[in-house]
Order: sequence, then C-alpha cells, then structure tokens
Amino acid sequence: MDKRSSTVYVLIVALCALVHFGTVFCTATLRSGGISTAKPGVCPVRFYIRADCNESCSKDSDCPDNEKCCSNGCGHECMAPVIVKPGVCPLRLPAAFGPCVESCSTDSDCHDNEKCCFKGCGHECMAPVTGKPGVCPRWRFAYGNCAESCSYDSDCPNNEKCCFNGCGHECTLPYIVKPGVCPRRHLGHRRCIESCFNDRDCPYIEKCCYNGCGHECMAPYKGWLLPSV
Repeated sequence: MDKRSSTVYVLIVALCALVHFGTVFCTATLRSGGISTAKPGVCPVRFYIRADCNESCSKDSDCPDNEKCCSNGCGHECMAPVIVKPGVCPLRLPAAFGPCVESCSTDSDCHDNEKCCFKGCGHECMAPVTGKPGVCPRWRFAYGNCAESCSYDSDCPNNEKCCFNGCGHECTLPYIVKPGVCPRRHLGHRRCIESCFNDRDCPYIEKCCYNGCGHECMAPYKGWLLPSV
C-alpha cells in the first residue's frame, strides 16, 4: 500500500469512527427526550406541607412559556420562576408577629410592589422598607423611653426616621451635619459632659465636637487651634 492509499485509509477510518460516535450520541439524546436547555430564572422554594409526588416534567423544555421544571418537595412540576422585586422586607417587632401561616412563597405571589416576607413564623405579603435619607442621631445616654414607637422609617411623619434611642425606637429628626471640621482641642482643656449630641443642638455654624472626654458646641476648624471654651 503506497503512502497516498495509507492516508486515504486513515481518513476513512476516522470518518467512520466520527459517524459512529455521532450516531450513538444522537440516539442517546433522542432517547432522553432531546437536548436539555435550562431556562433563565430560579425555581421557587415552596413551603407546602403536602406536595404532588408525580414527575410531571424532567427538564425545563418540558414546560410551557418561561416556566421551569422544579422540585416541589416530593416530585417535579412546571413552575413560574422566582421574581425578586426591589426593596427590602421590613423588620417586624416581636409584638407584631402574626399567625404561623404561609400566605405567599415568592414575591410574584404578592400584588403591586409588595414582597413575600418572613414575619417571625410564616410568610406574608408586605410593603418593602423605604429608607428616608439622613442618619439617625447619636442616642442620648440614660434615655428612658423603652417603647417601640416605630419599626421603620415609613412609620414616621415628614422627614423623620425611626431611630434607636438607647432602649427603644422612636421617630426622630435625622442627623444634620453642618459644614466644616471639628477643631482639635488642647490637652488639659476639656469638660467631661455631654453638652450636645449632634450639630443640630448647636447655634449658628457651631458643630457638636468631641473635646477629649465629652461633647460640646465648637466653631469649626479654620486653620488654627481655637482657645478652649
């Protein structure tokens, strides 16, 4: 057998092998029901106690439209994928915990912009938390109101925020930061009292500044150390 014949023979053998393995692959694919193509999205987590143990599907392509083949806790069935709505579930206070029922399993079960939120025992549709701009002020020491007057900013009127007061939560005006930087104080010239808690407590342009021991209102730094008050 000459060199050309040997080359042709090798090519024929390789082609036959390729056709053989291709046929085997296609046959196996057809037997399994076709090529499995996963659809976008995530299967929901179902909280049902009793589930259908039938195998209604084996892959996403068995399901209509955008539904996916998902486990229901016992078998598989076609389900709509999880839709995560924007926003954050509110933090519910223990006194607000409701009955242990599963009113929803995903955000798509809820109307409008509501989300499916954990309430301490079960799940129910709730309006998402809307945080107002600003920062809660530093809480005042020895503050005695331990009531929970609010749980999130949307419970408060106008621009007030739901802030921790040292024991409970109440609606409070947000922290106002005046322009400028607090000056550094000379060592030995300090008062260990809390004369202010944020810049809003200070007159004019003064800021509530740490003096090395407590806080007091001071004029902002302008390039030199101000004399002690």
